[in-house]
Amino acid sequence: MRHLILLLIYTTSVSLFSKNSVYHFEGGSVLGEIVEANNTHVTFRRADDHQLFRFLRSSLSLESRQAVELYHSVERYSSIPRVPVPLSDKTLRSYTSYIDSLVISNLKSLRVQPTMKASDSVYVRRLYLTVIGRIPTQAELIEFLNDRDSKKKDKLIQKLLDSPGYANHQINWFSNMLRIKDRTQGTNINVGVIYRKWLMEALSSNKHYDDIVRELVGSSGRLYDGGEEISYYLRDRGMQEDNLSHTIRIFLGTRLQCAMCHDHPFDKWTQKEFYEMTAFTSGVGRVQVNDMAKKAGKLNKIIRSTESKNSGIYNNWRNQVRDSLQFGIESNGTGKIKLPKDFAESNGKPGDVVTAKAIFTPKPVLDFNKEDPKSRIALAEWITSADNPRFTTMISNRLFKHVFGAGLIEPIDTMMDSTVPSNPKLMKYLERLMVSVDYDMKEYLRILLSTDLFQRKSLKEDYKSLEEYTFAGPMLRRMTGEQLWDSLVTLVYNNIDSPERIPGFGYDYSIIYERYKDMSGEEIYADFESLVDSNPGERNFIRALAGSDTRQKLRDRDLVRSSYLPSPAPGGHLIRQFGGSDREQIDNSNSEPNTTQVLNLLNGFVEKNIVSSKHADFIKLMQAEKSRSKQVENIFMSILNRKPNGRELSDLKGFLDESDPNGYKHIAWILLNSHEFIFIQ
Repeated sequence: MRHLILLLIYTTSVSLFSKNSVYHFEGGSVLGEIVEANNTHVTFRRADDHQLFRFLRSSLSLESRQAVELYHSVERYSSIPRVPVPLSDKTLRSYTSYIDSLVISNLKSLRVQPTMKASDSVYVRRLYLTVIGRIPTQAELIEFLNDRDSKKKDKLIQKLLDSPGYANHQINWFSNMLRIKDRTQGTNINVGVIYRKWLMEALSSNKHYDDIVRELVGSSGRLYDGGEEISYYLRDRGMQEDNLSHTIRIFLGTRLQCAMCHDHPFDKWTQKEFYEMTAFTSGVGRVQVNDMAKKAGKLNKIIRSTESKNSGIYNNWRNQVRDSLQFGIESNGTGKIKLPKDFAESNGKPGDVVTAKAIFTPKPVLDFNKEDPKSRIALAEWITSADNPRFTTMISNRLFKHVFGAGLIEPIDTMMDSTVPSNPKLMKYLERLMVSVDYDMKEYLRILLSTDLFQRKSLKEDYKSLEEYTFAGPMLRRMTGEQLWDSLVTLVYNNIDSPERIPGFGYDYSIIYERYKDMSGEEIYADFESLVDSNPGERNFIRALAGSDTRQKLRDRDLVRSSYLPSPAPGGHLIRQFGGSDREQIDNSNSEPNTTQVLNLLNGFVEKNIVSSKHADFIKLMQAEKSRSKQVENIFMSILNRKPNGRELSDLKGFLDESDPNGYKHIAWILLNSHEFIFIQ
């Protein structure tokens, strides 16, 4: 029987919702407390040995079902009151203290000791890397260390969250999750650049997470006429089913892709249910605006019928005009779809029309009597509902992993009815916090960053994906490719987040849209002829149109923030060599070591562009000092964000005394190749 699945997971002894009671089920009973409940199953923790048992709700006695209903009613998050943000110091401390108490209680039950408090140097470096994705400069480090204010950590957290660096770092996290690529297959414009620009603006203005998701999933309109959000659908252009499976996996942590071809072999979802979900997104397969597509088609006919020595140029320009004009979504979703030709399950047949139905409760209601029932808007509202059983869990856990290196549910996007977090009480509390701050990611992060847990020393043991992480301290983890890149660039330019170091996101194709949106095909062709006359042989359409290049020419290795480099970084780029995502799969980055990484640090990009740079700011600091002690100290403060210990100072002073005038560069090279630099301690 399914209700006797034993899960050997230990949880905290702190109870948020109920005290130990006897719960009766078909064939037995258990003394303990409820730790998880959904519409079909209930998970109990047995009091004497902390083992977890999962039962069908229907197998419980009437009395036990009533107890579960009482518990389950607590989990209807829409009723949780929203709190004013930013949180007061008192409220913030109450939240962080409770989180820490849940962590400590769990550690006690596991007989695990928490780690000691990290030094200020370790803390500030970890905070900078977590919040803005780079190491602090020497000046930033010294400012923090010299600050005698008892609330200096709180001040720094808020300062970093409010800085441009926050969005510059967070956009990499989002791009990895959403698989944002600059160039969408089959297009002649960089749709992904529009996508990233929109997302950067959303993060910079602190748009709440549920609003971001709602706008992406429910997007419609024209790409260059207030509809930048449709880039979410353009990413999977022509692959409606793939887009739906990605949507559910990213935002609800549930993998449906196996049900695309047959009933799911490992979960309860059927193939028919998959297509009922896909029906919500009907109408996005072609992603084009009909009137504009006709205009582009007319232009194409004119070019093909005209003999001109400039036909090659016209064809190149036409492709950019076509894609700039026609991309858009006209329908908000019909809510209906036909089962595919290869549908093979017994609950339907190929060609049957199915209507949109959600896989979880609450169910969205659509009026199919309307010509446009707005099914994608209904999908967006349903996904982001506080009462959706997995939306809040997913983002709460994602951001927890973002801060501490591991999630309470791992892998983060494989949730099933049987999934139980490593610390269920903490998971539930974090979900309630997320709802109470109204999905304000900055405020939620501020809570996590203000915990004692974040201030502890990291664990030195390697984390294995199949093991539970106990959170005795933050996880020791290597910088991401983007963090490493941005930290190296920081050594060269201390002001990488300043406006003068922001290059922008590339060509602005809205110029094309605004110029041609009201022209006929004949008028566009006549304009082509005029542009060729004034720019003979010019194949760069934007330059011919605008009279100049509208972007700063960025090469892959230009020393700017990773968020402004091409997405994804090319295969040979340092970011990719250090595990940066190719943006083909969700969260497709890694921290696996390889020989190329070693070579790049030893005698590749790092040696050429950082250590040997004549313009690097940290090199200038070395050159400005005559004292050997100060030189060594400056190197350590710049790269490792700490002062050297007594032995390091003595040994390296001696090395400088015996070496050539550029000896400090050798020390910098050694430190940049150390684990201490590469890892987030």
